[in-house]
Amino acid sequence: MEQAPRRGRVFYGWWIVAVSFIVLMFHAGAAFYAFGRFMPTLIEELGSSTAAISAAVSIYMLVMGLTGPIVGKLTDKYGPKQVLVWGGLIGAAGLMLLSLTSALWNLYVLYFVVGIGMSGAGNVTVSVAISNWFKKRRGLAMGITMAGISLGAIVIAPLAHYLIESIGWQSAYLALGGLTAVLIIPPVLMVMKTRPEDKGLLPDGVRPAVDDELPEQASESNAPATTVDAKADWSVRMAMKTLPFWLVLVTFFLSGAGVAGVLQHEVRILEIMDVSLAAASFALGLTGGIGGIGKIGFGFIADKMSPKYTAIVCIALQLVGVIILMFTHTTAMVWVFVFVFGFAMGGNITVQPLLSGYLFGIASLGTIFGWVLLAGAIGSSLGPLLMGAIFDASGSYNLGLIIFILAYAVAVAVLLLVRKPKPAAGDPIP
Repeated sequence: MEQAPRRGRVFYGWWIVAVSFIVLMFHAGAAFYAFGRFMPTLIEELGSSTAAISAAVSIYMLVMGLTGPIVGKLTDKYGPKQVLVWGGLIGAAGLMLLSLTSALWNLYVLYFVVGIGMSGAGNVTVSVAISNWFKKRRGLAMGITMAGISLGAIVIAPLAHYLIESIGWQSAYLALGGLTAVLIIPPVLMVMKTRPEDKGLLPDGVRPAVDDELPEQASESNAPATTVDAKADWSVRMAMKTLPFWLVLVTFFLSGAGVAGVLQHEVRILEIMDVSLAAASFALGLTGGIGGIGKIGFGFIADKMSPKYTAIVCIALQLVGVIILMFTHTTAMVWVFVFVFGFAMGGNITVQPLLSGYLFGIASLGTIFGWVLLAGAIGSSLGPLLMGAIFDASGSYNLGLIIFILAYAVAVAVLLLVRKPKPAAGDPIP
């Protein structure tokens, strides 16, 4: 029997949301959004082409994707705290070492290291934590958490510009790495708990009746993630046997390519439109910042209707945003693009774990979402590289934008085919 949460006391799960929000702020801001501002400086300092410098963030995204299933499995097994701490430590160290970059291969190696770290201190790990702590309000909690990514864009992309201009790009990397270490590791150590049972609670803050007993608590270091509605949960092996699993991977591969390809070249695209570097950097930050509204908004919507249709609306709006950018010729239209694309792409990362949990449950969510993130990361790694190569070859981004419009259209069509799967006869439920 369950009792309603006590009034006047903040459910501890919201503290988990707050810490996860901070983690994602630096996960995205210091390692991803800031790169868009570092790119023009690195092209000049290293004497390399746009495509060559873009390859660094492609390596970063690819490494995060390839390690996603591993991080998910570790999180399912050991809980989020240890994975977040080690990930934050490695990611911060990589950012600080980027201050020593003197050649293109240095850039590649160090963004490889940053990718490993930020994979641990990233979306898969915090998504498991939020899914464990919330059920009825999971979409809203996930959306608020993922809004940390957008605050990273609002705060850290302009901060990177300020640091580069005031203390130089090497010191800017050093400062961002130091901030990442200080603002991820201590809060995670102090606050993060794997599941509500560790605090004598149930998901959403529901308290067990006095005469009820909680399940025996295993130690946080070796406890699997809490399951909710276990009868609806799937193992990774079961999920891989279904068509919806692979359709979801294709969907987020395509949308990932579009989001990263546009964001990482947004500053240069706007520069070509005669927007100043400072204003273009602000636009990039604002794009990510408006994405915060999208993350929360699409999370709220997903609590009210199917995550599948929420994801379809999200990706369709991204398509509209890229069309607006392609036909933008005035400053006013730049800000229309920033609002539409920013809002839509913000929901992209929120709907990924929600759709994964909706289709396959949360018993193995870390590992399953790790595979979804892998598909998205491969797309995200190819998107900026493709855009850079097209620009180097043609001197224009138009062909790249057309390709992304088509990719978004295919993603919407594929997602329309997704149906909630049913276990095959004889499949064991975890």
